[in-house]
Amino acid sequence: MIRIGSFSKTLSASIRCGYVAARADWIEALLDLQVATSFGGPSPVAAELITATLTDGSYRKHLDALRRRLAKARREAGERLANVDIQPWLTPRGGFYLWCRLPDRLDSAELARTALRENLVLAPGNVFSVSQTASEFMRFNVAQMIGPHVFDVLARALATTRSTKTVGSPREP
Repeated sequence: MIRIGSFSKTLSASIRCGYVAARADWIEALLDLQVATSFGGPSPVAAELITATLTDGSYRKHLDALRRRLAKARREAGERLANVDIQPWLTPRGGFYLWCRLPDRLDSAELARTALRENLVLAPGNVFSVSQTASEFMRFNVAQMIGPHVFDVLARALATTRSTKTVGSPREP
């Protein structure tokens, strides 16, 4: 078994350094592959930073604080989404994302197009659905939902999308 991971989401997006955990006899071939495909390997500065963070105990403390901040952000985003009539489909115990079902069987791609006119980028469900059966769902990154601007634009986009559907959009069932 090989386990591959990265520190880019837990430490910093600017730290492009990951890890591979595998059988000892596979590591040399994996290192050769890494050198051949990445033109020299990871940044020595990033590797030193990660090594120091892992060995001095600060990484565990950082992860605990990150989990608390994300839990608070998920809770607050869920409450604010409910205020604009968007309900979480399920409430995860961890992570960056909330999957929500849109009200009134609205099409998430249409809502995303409407929000994009005001420079708000949303993630329609079908972007993540091979079977294209998630048109009523939207994935929200709770770390990006800080401040009232997101929810103001979202409320306007919902109103516009609802009025388009009411008028008799071709997407209407």
